[in-house]
Amino acid sequence: MSTEAEIIAEIEEMGRLTEEQEDILYNIALRQEELGRQPTILLREKVDGSPIYQPMIDREVLTYQLYNHGGAGSHEVVNLIVTLKGMRYVILHSDELSLRRKVDPAGNYRD
Repeated sequence: MSTEAEIIAEIEEMGRLTEEQEDILYNIALRQEELGRQPTILLREKVDGSPIYQPMIDREVLTYQLYNHGGAGSHEVVNLIVTLKGMRYVILHSDELSLRRKVDPAGNYRD
C-alpha cells in the first residue's frame, strides 16, 4: 500500500501518467465508487502490452481480474480495477481531473 508521500515521490521520479491515462484512471475510479464497482471490461489482448494500460498496471495504479470461459480459441476478458494506490493518485489530482470532464459532478454539461 502506497502512502501519499510515496506516490508524490514516485511522480517526482517517474513523472505523472499521461493525460489520457489519468482520464481513464479517473473514470474507472468513479465507476467503482459512485456506482458500486461497476465492471470495466476489455479484451485482455487490448490491455496486456498496451502503451496506455500496461504502464498503469506496471505502476500498480490499475490491476485486473481475468475471466476465461475456456475452450480453444476463446477470448480472455479482463475487468479493470483501480488499486488503492490508483485511488490515492486520483484523489491527489482530482481537482484538475474533474475539470477535464464534459460534465460536472452534478451531471450538468460544462460550458
